[in-house]
Amino acid sequence: MIFNHTTSIIIKMLTTIQDTVLQLLPGRRRRSPGGWISFNAPCCQHRGHKADSRGRGGVIANADGGVSYHCFNCNFKTSYKPGRHLGYKFRKLLEWLGADENSVRWLVIEAVRLKEFAKVDEVERELIEFQVRSLPDDVELVQTDSEAYAYCEQRHINLDRYPLLVSKKLEHNLNRRIIIPFTWNNQLIGYTGRAWNNLVKPKYYSQFESNYVFNIDQQLPTSKFVIVAEGPFDAMSVDGVAVLGNECSETQADIIDSLSREVILVPDRDRAGNKLIDNAIEYSWTVSFPVWYETCKDINEAVVRYGKLFVVRSILEAKQTSRLKIELMRKRLYN
Repeated sequence: MIFNHTTSIIIKMLTTIQDTVLQLLPGRRRRSPGGWISFNAPCCQHRGHKADSRGRGGVIANADGGVSYHCFNCNFKTSYKPGRHLGYKFRKLLEWLGADENSVRWLVIEAVRLKEFAKVDEVERELIEFQVRSLPDDVELVQTDSEAYAYCEQRHINLDRYPLLVSKKLEHNLNRRIIIPFTWNNQLIGYTGRAWNNLVKPKYYSQFESNYVFNIDQQLPTSKFVIVAEGPFDAMSVDGVAVLGNECSETQADIIDSLSREVILVPDRDRAGNKLIDNAIEYSWTVSFPVWYETCKDINEAVVRYGKLFVVRSILEAKQTSRLKIELMRKRLYN
């Protein structure tokens, strides 16, 4: 009896998101023999198309607790399966169907919680491919008696965990840059070179495709959260990830969400960081405004000054989930 009761609870949990979608569907709908439920698609007017009035939107509930949506008017598609993250496109569908911000955020957390009860293949990130780009021909590991090593030490980068490189190549001043390899599914797909001398311009020289998320391969499967930063040195300082710019694309958001854990954005204390807060709100992520914002402009500077453990703890203590509180903190810190 206990086993049956427990099993029924788990089954109910696995269909939570599916049930929510079905409850949000409009009253005027029809069901096909194949199980598709058709109604006026809510996505079209949000994607630059004329509002649907011919019932071209369709939802089908799957036996595993998943749900799929397809618009036969603007061709918008999205789906969810228990054990996987609630992607950006699916969250937009929930919003267009009438779910409020708090409900969507709760479902994001619920999707993460359901991961332990549902066994699915980790294939989502494999669907995204990046062009393979080689490192410069003559790279070698950073040596202890070098300017490059002194720079890494100054920035408190663990070279055992992050084997950074240097080059003798004069082109693009690569001989005066720290080479940071970029991998995707543990395959090299490019790099960025950061000048260790501030007289070298530009600061970064990079070879990689857009939409890449740095350090995604280093994330531990048992982690409960992931810290999102702007730059690679910030990410390496706290073993987080970096979007490598002042905006986070939908593709990058889906890559980060595929980790199926709480996402905590820590924006830089500048105009670029302010832009990333807009993305975090759009993607229903947590935003942290740590106490060291008063003295440091980014994560790496804080780690150098206060140490990694304190910085990570302060990020967790200062995280905000409420959109109103995020906006209030943004106004106080960035205006």
